[in-house]
Amino acid sequence: MSEERAEACAVLLRQARAMVDADGTGEAALEKIKGLLVGLANRGEALFSKDDYAMPDAHGRNHVLALEDGDGMGLYLTIGLPGKEAAPHDHGIWCVNAAISGREVHRFYRRTDDGSREGYATVEEIGEVTVAPGQGMTMSDHAIHATAVVGDEPAIGLALYGYALVRFPAVVWFHPAFSSVRVGASRRAEAA
Repeated sequence: MSEERAEACAVLLRQARAMVDADGTGEAALEKIKGLLVGLANRGEALFSKDDYAMPDAHGRNHVLALEDGDGMGLYLTIGLPGKEAAPHDHGIWCVNAAISGREVHRFYRRTDDGSREGYATVEEIGEVTVAPGQGMTMSDHAIHATAVVGDEPAIGLALYGYALVRFPAVVWFHPAFSSVRVGASRRAEAA
């Protein structure tokens, strides 16, 4: 990793930490962090040359850019190949995304049942945003979203999560067509 890229990523992580410590992780704070992340992504090929990152063999890949110690945030370069999709899910922690190149559609959902029946859930779509160069998106804790890479080029972007991926809480996956839900294993237990 180039020294310039490493320093730029470390600076972003320090700035994001200062914002979270001062303002929490509400919508206004995450919007400020999104502005920082979009600014970093806008530096594009100068900092994040495609030659420096392995493309995925199938679907997608994450490359670690910067991690806080302990239970802290993680910053990643993400690559999704055209057609890559992820079903509606809640990864239990906030995140902010910004695009370097390509386009990824994020569809947002709201759970409509009361959660009282194991394995059963209903969700309804409540919004959509396309993350493309110069744009980003934010998601609060326990927001539900689905993703799809659209167009004919890979979606390459930056993703900042409230926890590093190795410390993710259990991810909850929803299958709207069958009104079903399943909980994936928590990576937090594995990382401990």
